Amino acid sequence: MKLSLYVRRDSLVHALPAGWKLSLLLITGLLILFTDDARLLGAGLVMVLIGFPLARLPLSEILHQARPLLIVLAIFFAAHATFTSIDTGTVLTLRFAIMIACGLLLTLTTRVSDLMSVLERALRPLAPLGLNPEKTSLVFAMTIRFIPVLAETWETVRVAQQARGMDRNPLALLIPMTVLTLRRAEQISDAIEARGVDL
Repeated sequence: MKLSLYVRRDSLVHALPAGWKLSLLLITGLLILFTDDARLLGAGLVMVLIGFPLARLPLSEILHQARPLLIVLAIFFAAHATFTSIDTGTVLTLRFAIMIACGLLLTLTTRVSDLMSVLERALRPLAPLGLNPEKTSLVFAMTIRFIPVLAETWETVRVAQQARGMDRNPLALLIPMTVLTLRRAEQISDAIEARGVDL
């Protein structure tokens, strides 16, 4: 399993401090909650997507990471368009697409160690309240890292079940997805504990 999505490049996006990138991610996440205008959300998505060529990331890597996420977004939109309305589905899908694109851009251009350092510094004032900054930052970093891993696992399961003609059976997708995810989480937990980190 590839443990880091970071792609080394000499770009302005890579050069931005990890703290700035995390702040922009947080601000973006808040801003998209204040509008239901699909045109504004669409413009926001375009602005985020411009960050990928600015970061000089290889198109093959972007497509490899984005493909399973696009499938999930398509299913998400179809479900909302069916059970609520197309307008609602469009707005919610655009919000998720913006956050997914921001998260992908962040993980492709920022080392996990840099993210952990920023979070540790930000959470240090909360240590007197009983919060462990090191463990909390590790959990945040692993959560961010695990999102594309889950998407990759979903794509692997989907392709395997498609080859068996079972890709339209939700249980045939969800059960192996759950088993593989739990197994991978256990492997990562063992690896972390082997390095002396008690979670």
